[in-house]
Amino acid sequence: MRQLTAYEHGWLAVGEGRDVSPHEVEALAAAEDVLPPGCLQWGHRRIKFTQFCGVVQVDGLQVEVLPKLTPYQTEEQQRSTLLTMLAHAVDLEGLDTLGAGLATSRTTLLDLFIRHFANLLERQLQQGLLRDYRDIDDTLDQVRGRIDLVRQQRENLFKPQRIACRYSELVADIPVNRLLHSALRLVISLATSPLLVQQLHALRMRFGEVGTLAPYERGPKTEQLNRMQSRYAPLVALAHLFLDGQFLDARSGRQQAFSLLFDMNRLFERYSASRLRPLARREGLKLLEQGPRHYLGQEESGRGRLLMRPDISLLDESRRPVVILDTKWKRIEGPDPLAALSAADLYQMAAYASAYGCGSVVLLYPEQAHLRAGQHHVVTLAGSGARLALAAIPVDGTALGRLTAIEALGLEIDGAHCLAGL
Repeated sequence: MRQLTAYEHGWLAVGEGRDVSPHEVEALAAAEDVLPPGCLQWGHRRIKFTQFCGVVQVDGLQVEVLPKLTPYQTEEQQRSTLLTMLAHAVDLEGLDTLGAGLATSRTTLLDLFIRHFANLLERQLQQGLLRDYRDIDDTLDQVRGRIDLVRQQRENLFKPQRIACRYSELVADIPVNRLLHSALRLVISLATSPLLVQQLHALRMRFGEVGTLAPYERGPKTEQLNRMQSRYAPLVALAHLFLDGQFLDARSGRQQAFSLLFDMNRLFERYSASRLRPLARREGLKLLEQGPRHYLGQEESGRGRLLMRPDISLLDESRRPVVILDTKWKRIEGPDPLAALSAADLYQMAAYASAYGCGSVVLLYPEQAHLRAGQHHVVTLAGSGARLALAAIPVDGTALGRLTAIEALGLEIDGAHCLAGL
């Protein structure tokens, strides 16, 4: 398996002896229909991944796509950044700790995910394989459980020595174990480290009495786990990530492609919300993602036009937005962040401030060389008088400071609430 590291929005040269061979490009093109829409952009003898990061594996090629936030960061630092964001935004327990521990290694991103899955599974199996009761109908020579009178009359009317019984038995072959076994079987074929493959085979031996999911089965989601199974929630989430990323050739049944790609725009939005939520709660504010929804205009008939959905809103006790934030997964090139402010972003934030009657709007970027956490760059919007701030949030897991006075960010919210200390 050839391994290639790429960066989002970074071009890869196509050709013999170049980044990607013509045969590998054909394999990527064949898999494009099952990859996230728009994740690939084609050029003349070149190809790039857009705002998606993660792993794609096709026909002998494994491409690791990393975020390129700051040009001076190493591959290991970029990999650690992605793992940290996923740990906070996708509820993958302990993933950021795992990435930090392997920051200096040459472990691939996919192997990191698989090793994380293996370590979590090994930890849970130390407490024993999950088991649950299953109702079983059987014909026995002695009573077990209770007699099924209907079946007894139908099947054993002239066989009094045979008894139709119905009983419950504690078994390991249950849906959640079948899901984990199916994921194990898949990741064994994807792992590249021999030691990791050995660890996975040892874990699979623990599932000897457990089957795998049928092609039409999906397995339980985390919210469907019962109280005894809830400790397996991180494992179930990872198992679905792996299984949802495999794509099969319907003609041969052979695995053609595997992808574990994340839209960085959406990921940064969810990451920011997860980091800000406890700070907002501490100030008595409610954080709302993708809302509140409001129409920018209305027809004479009363029908709304152009539905607005802010990325993040902070609401007061009356559910009125006091701060509206729009997350921007962008790299600021020059030393002046305000110079990077596009007309489209300015119009969007002005529309939010006017339509919602909100005096403070924020464009929230990932922390980078030209926009550090705690810095504030403010523009007063004409007409509404609202203040637009450019702020940054660290994406390396650095703890956020306590919320301080809103003046630290250059905003005013009824003279009381604040969004600062980022």
